[in-house]
Formats: sequence, structure tokens, C-alpha cells
Amino acid sequence: MSIPFRQYLRPDARRREVDIDMPAEIETLAQQFIEDGGRFECEELRTGEVSLTAVHEVDGEPADIAIEVCPNNAEVVPAVERLVRRAIAWLRDRE
Repeated sequence: MSIPFRQYLRPDARRREVDIDMPAEIETLAQQFIEDGGRFECEELRTGEVSLTAVHEVDGEPADIAIEVCPNNAEVVPAVERLVRRAIAWLRDRE
């Protein structure tokens, strides 16, 4: 199992689906966020860094719930974990 991300590609924000493999605990938390209506997005910035975003509907509109920006290297894995944990914390706080 992996976490699905909607990736936006430069230069025209073309979209494609990618999966990021994570430990089972993080994938389970991510699935809870997705089942509640959330999604995960990513894009490479002009700086070469990666922006990772957790998106969920708030007041009828998609809203960025959590964002992590990191170098596009091994830092992506811990950034995805932080993003997922922050998204789950947002869900729990909302209840």
C-alpha cells in the first residue's frame, strides 16, 4: 500500500497521480484522511524544493490543511510523515 498524491507538473500545472510508499502506520493514517474526504498533493517548486499539501473541504471549498516544503531528496519521506500526522491532528481537532 502507498499514499496517493496528485502531482502538479511544471511548467503548465499538468496533473498526474503518483504514489509514495511509507511505513504501514503512516499509510493507515493517510487512508483515514482520504476516507474523510481529504487528498494529498505535491509539486516541485522553481527552487527545486517540493511542496506537499494536505487538502480537505472547509465551508464547501477545498482548503490547504497542512503544508510541508522540503528538498527533493531523502527529506521527502519525513516530510510526508509530518504532513500526514498534521492532517490527522486537524481531523481530530475538528471533531
